[in-house]
Amino acid sequence: MVTDNLQFLLAKFVRTNANIPDIQWDRRISPRLLFDPYSKEYEEKKKTAHYFLLAASISDDQMVGFSENARNLLINLHEKFGTTRLFENTKPHLFGEEIIKYSFYNYLGPRKEAIPETLAAVNIFVKFKAERDLIRYSLKFAKPKNFVEELTRSMEQMRGIYKNKAWTYMRWMVRPEPDLEIFKQYSPKDLLIPLTRETVSVATSLGLINSATPYVWKDENTIQKTQLRITEYVKKIFPVDPTKADYPFFLLGRWLKRKNFNRSTLKEALQFFEQIQKVTGQPQAEQQKLNRYKSGWEKETARMLMQMHISFGYETITFPLPGDKYTPDFILDKEINGRKIVLEPHYEMNLKQSSKYSLFKQTYGHKFMLILLLKNDLISFFNKRNILTNDVCDDVWPIEFVGLLIDKIKTGEYEQDKK
Repeated sequence: MVTDNLQFLLAKFVRTNANIPDIQWDRRISPRLLFDPYSKEYEEKKKTAHYFLLAASISDDQMVGFSENARNLLINLHEKFGTTRLFENTKPHLFGEEIIKYSFYNYLGPRKEAIPETLAAVNIFVKFKAERDLIRYSLKFAKPKNFVEELTRSMEQMRGIYKNKAWTYMRWMVRPEPDLEIFKQYSPKDLLIPLTRETVSVATSLGLINSATPYVWKDENTIQKTQLRITEYVKKIFPVDPTKADYPFFLLGRWLKRKNFNRSTLKEALQFFEQIQKVTGQPQAEQQKLNRYKSGWEKETARMLMQMHISFGYETITFPLPGDKYTPDFILDKEINGRKIVLEPHYEMNLKQSSKYSLFKQTYGHKFMLILLLKNDLISFFNKRNILTNDVCDDVWPIEFVGLLIDKIKTGEYEQDKK
């Protein structure tokens, strides 16, 4: 049974982090959409409903790698084809020929080849079944779940374990701002929380389900039962809007990755985020903005991590420090002795930066291992000038050999070397 205190912390976290615009249309992030998703004009709403069904259909790690990539891909396609051709194209190869040109193509997920076919399948559905008007088409269904069943019957990439994408789409279309509230005939209370790995991690920590991911995904019946159990729990806290917890659960689940899924660990995470908010004055979601890599070495580090299939976040959180703050470049999901690994590529170092890293190590060293990546010929230079003292970081690695470091982390050899 979840303790009252834990439930209180969880409810507070959800309230604090729920009203954040989805990354697919967040106006703070570049590149910008070529239309206004909040427009009140009916024709614009039709466009929005179609556009974000395309976005939902490809928004999973296996296809695009990161949510930012789904946004970038669609904006680029929209700019290339224009609205009419983007929505009317039913030939996968036309999408594929364009997508392969994009600079971020290699950063897409392992199933990126399925993206063109998936986008074409959405257009076929909207064109022939919905007769180019998803808003009017949605009126045929009494509840969101009926529309979801129609989407999953009609499109292979929204069936089975991918059904969560259909529920994500319904959340976007039904909930009020910061979501889009286009299907106004439906009530948010009838939505189910999309089942993702992050949601499952939170549910397991809460004791709502007993086992880890493989069991949950074994068949569609198990998936549906798990989804219902999670949604019913959240309804006890937010009876008229359970999917309010969707994005906050994603944040929590990402943080809990590779940890023990139990109430104690979950409570510790919630208290940690609460502490950050008190110091920074910002909710955790505000710290999760996706940013562009700022240097070639950062791009190379990201490329090597993805090539080795090591999950990471890039500039995902800002840590308060005494009189300062620090946003790490790469926080890996990989841990050593219960500490998440932080990789920080740097061309130059000065005393101010080393002082910041030292403060980070003193304050958060029990939870994070900081590895600085510096040019090989400058490491001795920084050492001689007392910029790289023992209290600055846990390790310094030549950035030219970042691939070797990541390989050692992947195989566990790095952890053995540190024992």
